[in-house]
Amino acid sequence: MGGTTGLGMDTAGARAHAARLRLAAREVEVLRDAARAAVGAATWHGPDGDALRARWRAAADARLSALVAALLFFAERLAAEADAQETASAPDVPEDSAAAVGDAGGARASRPGARSGDLVALDGQFVSLGPALSALLGGVSGRPAPPASAPAPVPRMSLASVVADGIGWGYGLGAEVLVGTATLLGADPDGLLQARDDVGRVGVLLEGWVDGEGAPAVAELGAASLLAAGSVAVAPAELFTDTGFLDPRTDVTVHGMHAVPGPVAPRTLADLVEDGDEARRGATGPSLLPGADAASSGRIRVQQVRAADGTTGYIVHAPPTGGAPIWHADAWGAQGASAGWDSNLRAMAGTESAAMADVRAAMRTAGVPPGARVLLVGHSQGGLTAAQLAADPSFNAVGGVPGTYDVTHVFSVGSPVQTVVPVQSSTQVVNLAHDPVWAPMESLPGPARTIPLPRHIADPVPRLDLDGLRIDGSRATSPAVREAWLEAPTQTYGERSQLHNAHESVLRTSQGPDPTGGYHGTLLLHAGEDPVLAALQDDLEGRYLGEGVEVVSDLVVEVGREDLR
Repeated sequence: MGGTTGLGMDTAGARAHAARLRLAAREVEVLRDAARAAVGAATWHGPDGDALRARWRAAADARLSALVAALLFFAERLAAEADAQETASAPDVPEDSAAAVGDAGGARASRPGARSGDLVALDGQFVSLGPALSALLGGVSGRPAPPASAPAPVPRMSLASVVADGIGWGYGLGAEVLVGTATLLGADPDGLLQARDDVGRVGVLLEGWVDGEGAPAVAELGAASLLAAGSVAVAPAELFTDTGFLDPRTDVTVHGMHAVPGPVAPRTLADLVEDGDEARRGATGPSLLPGADAASSGRIRVQQVRAADGTTGYIVHAPPTGGAPIWHADAWGAQGASAGWDSNLRAMAGTESAAMADVRAAMRTAGVPPGARVLLVGHSQGGLTAAQLAADPSFNAVGGVPGTYDVTHVFSVGSPVQTVVPVQSSTQVVNLAHDPVWAPMESLPGPARTIPLPRHIADPVPRLDLDGLRIDGSRATSPAVREAWLEAPTQTYGERSQLHNAHESVLRTSQGPDPTGGYHGTLLLHAGEDPVLAALQDDLEGRYLGEGVEVVSDLVVEVGREDLR
């Protein structure tokens, strides 16, 4: 109360939150008892074992017990405040009732310097637990805890809210306990930490929906859920060995860099695609990593160009999926090449991937200055990596902060980018995808009739974003993200399958690139016919490609992770 102005309480919301606190206390209690039993059952005899058990009782066990007591205290306190609020708000409240309401805080509220919720009685003493508990809960949810003086938010009673809160209170808090236990036992807690973060990503997506940020995309939520399930499943094994499975491992290493001999400025969109393909296949120079193969590292091409007006910009090529095939265990994190299938899943889930770290490291090594104007180009996973970097405010920003660049355009081919919106409204994302062409063909048995069958197969990869479908039935759309859907060309010289022709960036033969195959062939044949591609060509003309543009430097940076194999 302040003067004649009063701030009321959502009593129903307060009681609901009190119930959550009681549930959280019970979950911590169960986890504490399980850990207590595990430590007690450890067949470790001698001074070291006794010391471990003593540390557990004095540190973790005692603190967890204190946390349980604090949660229950706050739950009962919040419920009492709700009762007091209803009593105070009731009509014709007698003075003695009002006085009782004012005394609801008891001795705790009257202590010097004490705030509501700061102190709790443990073992007959008042202990300050408010700040510590606030910090803990903020860390579990992934969001900073509100200040102690802030009113409690109105609980969001929806399925997404219940799931998100359950993840935050249940698994998040449980993971912290398990991590502490693993550390005490001398095990490696990295797998548990990774599982906590991946499960937390699912909670963040749902919390964003509840907080009004829009429903998450089905593809994004599905990828995040798969990551969470995989990380939880492998976490026990990670206590004793580093499998690398689904570990982002973003601590990449630059193995070296070489200059491309005789660089030529790109003139068309097709040239951009071919330049990236050349670096990936090693046509721009030999590998700098001794004994390297496709699974050992990745190659990022960084071209500095001088525009027709004399200003400088950079073209950065992100490679597609590389390394071991999808059915091989190494493809999911153990190999040195960062752009494996684990990075595919992480990029779809909207989290930092090792492939994104590759691009950051390559640009730093190539000397791209902060705030520089950048065009990102990629095929398949490379396009998704580029789009995710453009959506990251720690990468795509003006102002010259170290590690940030002004991403003006992203050009991708065969990439699922519909759910990724760039952080700057000035950034344009254009993706080229191959669509099937349906032609009427006579059915074989039965009465004479025609049915539509695909004359050319489509590229399935750009459809992995499910055309931006969200879990509420709406679709993610942005004027900054445009797609051009064209027919996959009929290859004349290549001998690859229709599926390979539909997805590959450049089909190469013994005579060189097939001008009628892959996305390169589509751009050579039809780029000028599509309004989206024609507009992109016009926008890039004179800035990154076309007449008047010159190459200042053309570098290929070889970068990757530690090979765990």
